[in-house]
Amino acid sequence: MGFKVAFLLAFIWAVAVAAMTARRAARRHGGNINQLTHEVPGLIAMRAALGLVFYGALFAWLFRPRALRWAYFAEPDGVRWLGVALLIPALAFFAWSFRSLGESYRGGIGLHDAHELVTTGPYRWIRHPIYVAFIGIMVLVLLISANWVLGFAGLLLVVSIAAGRVRTEERQLHERFGEAWERYREATGRWAPRLRR
Repeated sequence: MGFKVAFLLAFIWAVAVAAMTARRAARRHGGNINQLTHEVPGLIAMRAALGLVFYGALFAWLFRPRALRWAYFAEPDGVRWLGVALLIPALAFFAWSFRSLGESYRGGIGLHDAHELVTTGPYRWIRHPIYVAFIGIMVLVLLISANWVLGFAGLLLVVSIAAGRVRTEERQLHERFGEAWERYREATGRWAPRLRR
């Protein structure tokens, strides 16, 4: 039960962080921040399919655990509690990423008219820290739940969103910011900090 309470608290907190950032961006730029209105073609169907599996498995894990008893794997409680402990820095990184992006946040893809190239906070080292945070959190969901359907559905969901959007996002940033984007791209890694030579 403790694993589920920890997960629910983390989930509520992460949703609140994302929602507050989205509201700030909407107040500044106006318009619709609904991700589905600004999504890469073809990704909506994949998000829907994987989302159904993930949220269905999440509901079953939280409220009807016997429904997915075939999907649990043996894992020591110590490993699961380690996953809970690692949620703290993962969620801190998640919140730092959203806070740094601030009013330049856009649900889905696309840039605001007054969009700024963010190069502070974790963006100083990585170009897509929010996706990295989501992927890390889903790895922890797999550890905490000890349920491979829930864990892998969540992982596939966030990895497919990141992989589907990144090239489009980077192309749009290059078109908007030109040389500033090129300098930033050369100084940072896409998923992890660039090693200096």
